[in-house]
Amino acid sequence: MAEVSRGEDGVLEPRLRLGGVALRGAAYGVGAAVCVGGAAFVFQEHDDRVDFLEATTFLALLTGAVCLLTGLFFWASSSGEVLRWRDFFTTSSPHDVVSIVAPWLVRAGTFLLVPVPFAYGLSELVASATVGSWLWGGA
Repeated sequence: MAEVSRGEDGVLEPRLRLGGVALRGAAYGVGAAVCVGGAAFVFQEHDDRVDFLEATTFLALLTGAVCLLTGLFFWASSSGEVLRWRDFFTTSSPHDVVSIVAPWLVRAGTFLLVPVPFAYGLSELVASATVGSWLWGGA
């Protein structure tokens, strides 16, 4: 990782890059997928387990898509002047807040979208499990 230092305008350099922000969000999302898998088996009843996984899939897909699309729009609107949260006090106008929120929304969107296929696949596995198996849950 490159060394971070303040530039002439007081903003941390080097600037954030879209690929790095999305990669970090995806790494957090892998951790979230592991947590979803563990949390699914807390529920003992089969219907509760399936409902949890389906609700997680739907809510993460909806919220993640909205966050990611809004973040990408803000990223494009800030025309390359994307800032970190630590640069908040270096902003010169209220419109610069968009350039601070953009990377957060992109990271949150990728964080939420990564566990979606895992939760969906696990819900399909649990729903099709045979009655009485450990994947099915309690009776």
